[in-house]
Amino acid sequence: MKKKKLITSDSLAMFVLLLPLLITVVLLYVMLFWTFYTSLSNWKGVSPNYTFVGLKWYKMMFTMDRFWTDFMNNLKWLTLGVLPTLFLALVIAYILEMSNLKKIETYLRTLILYPSAMSFVVTGTIWSWIYQPDKGVLNTIFSTLRLDFLKSMYTANPRTATYWLILIFIWQFLGLAVIILQSAFRSSELQEMIESALVDGASKTRILFQIIVPNIRSGLLILGSLLLISALKVFDIVYIVTFGGPGYSTDVLAFFMFIATFQQHLVSLGACLSMIIFIMAFMIIIPYTLYAFKRWFA
Repeated sequence: MKKKKLITSDSLAMFVLLLPLLITVVLLYVMLFWTFYTSLSNWKGVSPNYTFVGLKWYKMMFTMDRFWTDFMNNLKWLTLGVLPTLFLALVIAYILEMSNLKKIETYLRTLILYPSAMSFVVTGTIWSWIYQPDKGVLNTIFSTLRLDFLKSMYTANPRTATYWLILIFIWQFLGLAVIILQSAFRSSELQEMIESALVDGASKTRILFQIIVPNIRSGLLILGSLLLISALKVFDIVYIVTFGGPGYSTDVLAFFMFIATFQQHLVSLGACLSMIIFIMAFMIIIPYTLYAFKRWFA
C-alpha cells in the first residue's frame, strides 16, 4: 500500500514538474497550426477573415521583389554575421586562455561581454549616432584627423547598408560567444591534452586547429545554432537604425512580416512570411538535434 502511494506521489510530482513544459509545447504547436492556417486564409484588413484561399498569398509572396531582397539579406546575415563572429570569438578566447593575461582577464572579459548585456534598441540607437553621415562619430573623427577619404555614407548607402548593420550584430554577440567558447576550453581532459602538446613542442596554431577545435565541437555547434537563430530573427537593429531603408535595401523577413501584418494589415501575408522564417529556423536546428541525439544515445 505504501509502495502504491509512493508511486502515485512520484507521478504527481513528475506531472507538476512537466506541466509548464507541456503547456508551452501545446501552445507552441497550436499557435503554429493557427499561423499556418491563417497563411492559407484571406485575412486582409483589421477584421479576421478565415476564408480558405489555398496558396494564394504564397504565390503572391514569391512574385514580390521585396521578398527575394529580404531573403537574400537574411542569407547575408546568416553567413556574414555568424562565421566572422565564430572565428573572432575562437581567436580571442584562445588568446585569453593561452596568454599571460590572467590578472587582467576578468576586466577584459567584462569589457568584451558588456555589449551583449545591452538591448538591441540601445545598441541600434548608439550605432545610429556612430553611422550618421553628416555629424556621426566616425565621420567626425575622420574629419578631425583629416582622413576625409575614409568617410562613408554607411547605412545611407543602399549597396553597403546591410553590411554595416551586420557589423553591429558581430559587435553585440562577440562577447557572449567568447565566454561560451572559454567555458568549452576549460574541460580537464582538454587542458591535459594542451599541456601534453606544449611539452612535446607543438606550436600554438597547431594546438588550436588540431587539438582544441576538434574537442569543442559541441560548444561550437551550440554557439553556431544560437548565432544562426539570432541572425535569422533579427528585427530590432533594422527597425531602429534604418527601418528597412534606403528603400527596402536592408529589409529582412522578420521586418517585412511586421510591416505586412501591423501596418499594411495583410495578416495572411505576414503569416506566410512567419512560416518561411519557421522553416529556415527548423533547418538550422536539425544539425544540432542530430548531433545531440548521436552524442546522448551513442
